Amino acid sequence: MNKKSVAALTPAMENEQTDELVGVLTAISVVSRRLAKKLTLLEKQPAVKKGKQRNETAGQRISAHAD
Repeated sequence: MNKKSVAALTPAMENEQTDELVGVLTAISVVSRRLAKKLTLLEKQPAVKKGKQRNETAGQRISAHAD
């Protein structure tokens, strides 16, 4: 924001914008943390050959229930 637009804001508008910015940055932080956890879990999984299910135990459970 340039200085002219900042000067035109009332204190209430500045507080509102600050609160909105804090909310957006907090949401980005939460999503980033979830993504990092998921990526960490994916890295720990053994490499799977092309064409096979990524989670074989889940596939076994599904096939066991289908019988």
